[in-house]
Amino acid sequence: MRALLALVLAASGLWTGYWWVGASSVETAVNQWFAAQPAGMASNSGVAVQGIPNRFDLTVTAPVLADPAAGITWSAPFVQVYAMTWKPWHVIAALPTGQVISLPDQSVTIASSKIIGSLMLHPGTSLAMTETIIDAQGLALTSDAGWTVGIDKALVSTREDATRAFSYRLGLQVAGITPDPGLMQALAATDLPPQIAEIHLDAHATLTAALDRFAAETKPKLSVFELTEARINWGAVKFTATGKLAAAAMGFADGDITLRVEGWRLLPTILVAMGVVKPDIAPTVERMMEVMAQQGGDLQVLTMVLKCRDGVMTLGPLPLGPAPRFF
Repeated sequence: MRALLALVLAASGLWTGYWWVGASSVETAVNQWFAAQPAGMASNSGVAVQGIPNRFDLTVTAPVLADPAAGITWSAPFVQVYAMTWKPWHVIAALPTGQVISLPDQSVTIASSKIIGSLMLHPGTSLAMTETIIDAQGLALTSDAGWTVGIDKALVSTREDATRAFSYRLGLQVAGITPDPGLMQALAATDLPPQIAEIHLDAHATLTAALDRFAAETKPKLSVFELTEARINWGAVKFTATGKLAAAAMGFADGDITLRVEGWRLLPTILVAMGVVKPDIAPTVERMMEVMAQQGGDLQVLTMVLKCRDGVMTLGPLPLGPAPRFF
């Protein structure tokens, strides 16, 4: 009995020692990371690790991350990161309500009832990413520029595709989007419902290197983007898109994305309400859409192809300027 008790005490002591070593390493690494960032790019008011004996519970108080060159800053009251001591390759993070994203022209405050993130890595020294999930509920975005947007639920995910080298499946599901009241007032004459039912994305991204602990050196770049399906459902307006883009010379996107819109006659009104199109231009935009719908053979459905060729992007017959660059 005494031998068993001694064994239990010894194991407990070793496990507690392991926790203290691990907790100290985590705290030191986080403090070193913040200290290593250029001035004005990262700060906090405190770093602490708790959770003995089975968890590493990291809390960073008042974190601030900034890109001074772009004029973008993110801040939050705190960030909490959790990992079980026996599987540190699975990390869970919790973000609080009251985050603020400052842009050059406005600041957006993010209120939420829940934002939880999960990161899973392959066990091993390379720490290659296998899956990420962000689950958010009860979001309310409020800008000091005067607009607000509500989101009931949002789920964002990436998952490694083991059948393709350096490939990841991307997913997005957003439900119950409440547009700004000012926008809905401008659309009062339409029969659009007060909420956008869903925004959905299913895609694959192929990179030039793996997302792992060596990414700072290998600098993974997007080489292929395959859009299996994107869709937006807002009452009579139903938008879908599919296609594939690949990096060509100088990193310019090359390929086609096919866009399909039901209820397209409401688009000019929506674009005017959003400030994208001036009211006096809306009739011209509608006529152009009608011509394109006629060419597709169905006046109720607008089908367009977004083409990227030789560094130039076009939408149907309309030139849009330079194609996006993957890198």
